[in-house]
Amino acid sequence: MPRKPTGKRLTGTDGAVTVHGKAANGEGSVYFANDGRWRATYRLPGEPRARTASASTREKAIARRAEKLDEAAQLPARSAAMSRRTTIGELAPWWLHNVQRHQVRASTWAKSEDRVRRIVETVGMIEVGQLRAGDVVAWQSQLLTELAPKTVCHYRQTLAQIMDQAVELGLAVANPVRRVKPPWVPRTVARALSVDEARALVAAAADDKYGAVIGLLFFQGWRVSEALGLAWSDIDLDARTARVQRACIYVDHVGPALGPTKTIGAMGDHQLVPMVVELLRRRRKLQATERLASAEPRSEHLYEGRTVDLVFTNSAGGLLTRQAITKLLATAAATAGIDATKLGTHTGRRSVITALYAQAGESIDEIARFVGHASAATTAGYVRELGDRPAA
Repeated sequence: MPRKPTGKRLTGTDGAVTVHGKAANGEGSVYFANDGRWRATYRLPGEPRARTASASTREKAIARRAEKLDEAAQLPARSAAMSRRTTIGELAPWWLHNVQRHQVRASTWAKSEDRVRRIVETVGMIEVGQLRAGDVVAWQSQLLTELAPKTVCHYRQTLAQIMDQAVELGLAVANPVRRVKPPWVPRTVARALSVDEARALVAAAADDKYGAVIGLLFFQGWRVSEALGLAWSDIDLDARTARVQRACIYVDHVGPALGPTKTIGAMGDHQLVPMVVELLRRRRKLQATERLASAEPRSEHLYEGRTVDLVFTNSAGGLLTRQAITKLLATAAATAGIDATKLGTHTGRRSVITALYAQAGESIDEIARFVGHASAATTAGYVRELGDRPAA
């Protein structure tokens, strides 16, 4: 054990007294403990008690304290240090990193991150206990001068979730955001293709290397993320089944990545229609040919610690984006003579739901289970403009 150091006073030529081992004002104390180690104390904002960094030498203890302070500066505020005087700008990052991160997919969290950034910039200076309904009204009004009403609704929902957390933590008595009506969003009727149009579109895309994706969208009603996350190990072409286990999602500032499906209901075995089975057989042969002709090493993809051999990849074996399929849709629509206005990857899902409801006569609950909606109310929203189903 090192010998305990002794204090020493030195008087300079100018009469100033220097005490070795004494910290500067505000720095925190540095002292030699009984266990033979140096201690450097420091205090984080809002904490009643000081913390301690220890090391074998005085210099190392001071360096360790500096590291701890730097780490604390990078972390969101902690709930234990919060009060009704905590600002929205302090609470919002804490909610984002400690609550929202563990409740949503990476793609959704990235969007929440952008919304929190703007919330902090606009109302971050307001104390959570002082936010009033009038503040929320003025905030929404200001956002509407720059953003679309639907986008403002997303920002409002994020702020409402942050303030819900404030109420749960006892930082606010009530959530004023919930008392303010969201902005009116003009209702639009999304497009759905008829059965004949869907067949023509799939046929027009059949010879493309991603033609099977169009089949999964417009014949099976899958989300494009589910189709792009499909692996060969998920498929039994002889049994005409495919199992949805993951999705290929787009994460802002990161790019495409494998992740969980949007809803748990989407996961499981799906019976494939014969045309989709044929398109997948074509895809398997084409992919094998591409791999033999390529001299470049293939990209490997891991999901939950396992390597997955994806059905749909780009020429280098990398993950595909929605944009690649959107481009194919436009080309196939032109070939089939179909108007491409408002034609997107989700049009396939809407087309299948509409056909099952209006023509096949399936119930909303059955359709919801088929397409993997978390709630039948979501499915009902797809066909609301159709009114009552025609009698058979």
